[in-house]
Amino acid sequence: MNQWFSWVKRLQAISQTGQAYSKDKFDLERFDELASISHQMLAALADAPVSKVENLFIPESGYPTPKVDLRAGVIKDNKILLVREREDNCWTLPGGWADVCETPSQGIIREAYEESGFNVSNPKLVAIKDRDSHPYVPKYPQHIYKMFFLCTFESGVPTSNIEISDIDFFDLGNLPELSKSRVLRDDIELMFKHFNNPSSDVLVD
Repeated sequence: MNQWFSWVKRLQAISQTGQAYSKDKFDLERFDELASISHQMLAALADAPVSKVENLFIPESGYPTPKVDLRAGVIKDNKILLVREREDNCWTLPGGWADVCETPSQGIIREAYEESGFNVSNPKLVAIKDRDSHPYVPKYPQHIYKMFFLCTFESGVPTSNIEISDIDFFDLGNLPELSKSRVLRDDIELMFKHFNNPSSDVLVD
């Protein structure tokens, strides 16, 4: 099944590349058709309407490259900061998509504040993970790199918002139900590993 998802994403990438660089109107029609076929294939794999599948694709043009997801590990009193997503009522490390015109360090500091109300500093890269190579569920149509940063807690008060319903710190041995589309227990264990052993190598996988 994973191989079929890979083929669908590859077809989508070829279509997007062709739409970006082709000048011939007939070729452009073919690349549009190729995108439509990839949507139909994904709909069949997911047993979902094509219209719903099309909405999963993040609109973009130009050469297709992986999207970047940023996640912050903030450990205080040997507990890690987690936020509860309203979307699935499960918990995750604060984070979200990287923004343009923003460095990864700026982005993760912003995301931690927006999703928790806490100010953090000194982001240290812990891992860069290819989402498709790890058991995050469900699978996404886009290819995604996940960047994890260990950050220092500075100040602030927990503040919920339209995406986040709750904010708290948890012991590693007593984690709540995780939002497995966003974070795995392995990711949280990796944060504690770097917190306790700052010289640990960055995971690139």
